[in-house]
Amino acid sequence: MISVLSRWEYEDLEETRMDRAKGFLADNCRKGKRGICVTVVVLGIFIGCALLGYTAFASTSHRNATLAQVTIIFRHGYRTPTETYPNDPYLHYKWPDGWGALTKKGMLQMYNLGKWIRDVYGWLIGKSYNSSTSHVQSSYADRCIMSAQALLAGLFPPDPEETFLPGLPWLPVPVHSTPRELDKTIVVKAPCPRLDEALKEAYQNDTKQTDLQSYYAELSNYTGKKISDITDVEFLYNTLEIEDLNKLTLPEWTQKFYNDKMKEIAARSLAIFTSNTLQQRLRGGPLLKEILEHMMETRTKDNWRKLYLYSAHDITLVNVLRTMGFTNELFKPDYGAALIFELHLVNGGQSHEVKYTDNGTASNEYSRM
Repeated sequence: MISVLSRWEYEDLEETRMDRAKGFLADNCRKGKRGICVTVVVLGIFIGCALLGYTAFASTSHRNATLAQVTIIFRHGYRTPTETYPNDPYLHYKWPDGWGALTKKGMLQMYNLGKWIRDVYGWLIGKSYNSSTSHVQSSYADRCIMSAQALLAGLFPPDPEETFLPGLPWLPVPVHSTPRELDKTIVVKAPCPRLDEALKEAYQNDTKQTDLQSYYAELSNYTGKKISDITDVEFLYNTLEIEDLNKLTLPEWTQKFYNDKMKEIAARSLAIFTSNTLQQRLRGGPLLKEILEHMMETRTKDNWRKLYLYSAHDITLVNVLRTMGFTNELFKPDYGAALIFELHLVNGGQSHEVKYTDNGTASNEYSRM
């Protein structure tokens, strides 16, 4: 099921408005239930400073005929654990393809998401890959690059005459990636002292607001690993979740801890990276700026790209959604979750629709949140 987070429209932007946006402008969103916002801020960061704000208006129904561009940010598919803990009964378990790898289930999940994108948007982007029509950007992580490749196999299946090897219904499609230490948009791991200091402060504030010391102590005792903050809990939750999904019997102590409370703490760990305005500007802002620039191509170019794909992580989705003000709730995106930006050209202006599907099992049924 896809949730429609918001729709908004705006008229042609004057140059003076674009210039004024180079200051730090942030309209406040009224946050209630996820996706129910009276005001929506679309953020584009000019690194370190600038935000662009637009005001949302009432919902408008759109026909396919008005759709001009689609941007999709998706989390990679099901994976193996990235780490474990000393007392893990599966400490020496042989995970297929190693640690942090995309699984066969994850490959199929992403392949099916690609097929769905083809079913819904194929008429816009064409049945075959074309670099002037589509662009794919990925996180540095192998599981993200492979997720993009699996998705593209479902999105662009070749006709028999296009294949280069009889019986192989696949064609290579380029997936672009940025080294981890240079990434300022997807994983945001490029060195930034301001972000480091802001995160340190956010952890300190979280510690003051919640007393989890006894909780951490119990987990440390059971796992044999020092658990000292919410991110340690998140990593442990991720490991337990994957073992559970793979039908591995969890230790008895997990009956007390592997529950909604642990998942909520894990979600807090994701949210802490955008817990203040500076973090939102520098973590969610650069990617939103890039998306907005792509949308503006429809005003400056006769032929613009119709599809932009970003193969990313759960933190990427959380960063973007929280920066836009769509949610103030704690949530943890599932594997294969996707955030969809539709750009429509309506009456000489632009209209936008943002949709979210949580686990890669997209359908043609849309629901509002």
